[in-house]
Amino acid sequence: MDEIKIREATKSDSPEIVKLLKIALGESTEKSVQNWHWKHYDNPFGESKIYLATIGSEIVGVRAFMQWQWKEKSTGKTLRAVRAVDTAVSPNHRRKGIFLSLTNHALKMVSEEGFDFVFNTPNDQSIGGYLKLGWVLNRKIPVGLVINPFYWLSSKKRLNEYSAKVKIDILENNHSYNTPFIDADIFCPFSKLYFEWRYVKNPLANYQFYKLDDVLIIYRLKPLKGFMECRIVDVQLLDPNAQGKIKSAISHLIKRYPLVSMVDGLIGTKLIAGGLYVALNLNRKGPNMVTKRLNFPEHKYALLLDKESNFWGYSLGDMELF
Repeated sequence: MDEIKIREATKSDSPEIVKLLKIALGESTEKSVQNWHWKHYDNPFGESKIYLATIGSEIVGVRAFMQWQWKEKSTGKTLRAVRAVDTAVSPNHRRKGIFLSLTNHALKMVSEEGFDFVFNTPNDQSIGGYLKLGWVLNRKIPVGLVINPFYWLSSKKRLNEYSAKVKIDILENNHSYNTPFIDADIFCPFSKLYFEWRYVKNPLANYQFYKLDDVLIIYRLKPLKGFMECRIVDVQLLDPNAQGKIKSAISHLIKRYPLVSMVDGLIGTKLIAGGLYVALNLNRKGPNMVTKRLNFPEHKYALLLDKESNFWGYSLGDMELF
């Protein structure tokens, strides 16, 4: 058998990588060279760390770690993390340890480069493989679900038009952005460049935007068995003192949709009442979130693992698969 070798990918490998992904994951996948470049090369946090397994000139495996950044408020330091995302092994070369070899090689390289930690959100079928490789189940991401049976009383006609105006405002003006989680020590550093890449130019999902009283809301609509879920993926404060206005801003969406989901903690109250509705806020466990420490200090990583701590202020958008 020819020797399996591992090397770092180049941009010119993209067509063959996408071909492998389609073979391994199915032709219906949304993978394309254009989407691959957007995701792994246009990312304002930096180009992804992509490693390939080859036999001769054939690419038989791929493992991609997407770069992500977090800001540590207490020190002002930028934390460098990676998200373990796209991976595939050729069906003709499975059970040869290719996934394990690629993953271990990727971990070694990003650790040597000084990255702080790895995080990702595997499904129930794949989480076991990560746990065997030293990842830990950080938590089931807590999600708030707000149910409003009276949504049909409020019109949604102007939301699309308003969304377009908010998008233009964010792209054309230099706002400052502040995390809604005022007690969090680490959070994703939001910027106009990040907004454009992550939410405006994203070829895989259509996001909409709402702004009220210096509270910016980014959301997407997902049809679910006859009704529409409004998923709030990000909330940013254009004024650091606008934290008390988050509930009022989100309520404008709550009254228009039967189900609104968001990361737990944005709205603390269980009952939300408006002029034409009464909505119930329920807590649910969302997707798995796993992490692996690289160079992050152990005492701070312990806070990252603490489910009761407000140390980590992440959004659903930070954890969303795309």
